[in-house]
Amino acid sequence: MFWFILLSSCIAIHAQQGLLLDLHPAAGPQFFEESILGNANGDKLNNEFADVPIDSLMDPEGKPIHDPLRAHAMVLEEELRKEAAEIQKIMAESEKEDMKKGEVTSATWIYALIGCSLVVSTGILPAFLLPANIHVLLSSSQGQRRLNLLLGFAIGSLLADVFLHLLPEAYESNENHVSIGLCVLAGYLTFSLISKLASSEEEQHKACAYLNLFANIGDNFAHGLAVGSSFLVSTKFGIMTTITILLHEIPHEISDFAILLRADFGKTNAILAQLTTAAFGVLGSLVALHLHTSNVPVIETLLPFTAGGFLNIALTELLPEISAETSPVEILKQLVMIVTGVLTMSFLNSLSF
Repeated sequence: MFWFILLSSCIAIHAQQGLLLDLHPAAGPQFFEESILGNANGDKLNNEFADVPIDSLMDPEGKPIHDPLRAHAMVLEEELRKEAAEIQKIMAESEKEDMKKGEVTSATWIYALIGCSLVVSTGILPAFLLPANIHVLLSSSQGQRRLNLLLGFAIGSLLADVFLHLLPEAYESNENHVSIGLCVLAGYLTFSLISKLASSEEEQHKACAYLNLFANIGDNFAHGLAVGSSFLVSTKFGIMTTITILLHEIPHEISDFAILLRADFGKTNAILAQLTTAAFGVLGSLVALHLHTSNVPVIETLLPFTAGGFLNIALTELLPEISAETSPVEILKQLVMIVTGVLTMSFLNSLSF
């Protein structure tokens, strides 16, 4: 009995000691380590923001922030705001510098106006190539056949200008191809309607000449935009663009002069008419320099409309007139002149500098 009581007492004492060991901090090292780490992080945050005034850390309700983690987040947010403000300031200064760089200098204005003046001069160039008594020469039957040869060249150059220059440029500047087609049809039908208002053949010739001048206004305006905007890029690029347009305009102006002679324009009147349309080229250059760009919205409509007008002049007005020729030799000459006009414009449009 005595031994039983002694054994029970030993078991109870051992169990009590085990329980005390379990409750000892050393029995749970993982919790103790986490506690130590947590306290260390808290102390680190407290030390980090110890020099930050409590009044400067406020929540949206205006209460002071005592939570170190939340205070840390708010300080980071404030630093990001300051960095964003600095970036905006730098971008604003950069935009001001770009605007200064984009200012058009007086030299650019002078070079662009000189380039446009050279392009304008092509309008009166055919007048110096023709004899002074051109009207007397064209009044004879042989002179009329020579005029028809010039008109054949005009047909070829107009068709090439439409399909190799105006329409490709219109499709490149406008992705809405349906609107381009509608503008071409509108130009063709408008010119047809106006020409039908003329009652006599002489009036039809006059109407054709004036319609051609009107179409040239749009064409020259687009050329002026190209010259002006090219000088905005660089003087070298502006000179190359001017040379390209000069080569393109020379055969085109010859065909224009032939159409004016067909309408009984005198040499002086033809020169004045050509200079009037060429003035719109200078206007286009001034617009490009003023706006710092050649992307004028009206061009998207003007180019295809002009193309439709040129198609009407070439196919409806000029081609039927030279088709009245019955001599096989003269017909062959006319065909050669049409092909020459197409090939000349094709070659000049293919030039790239």
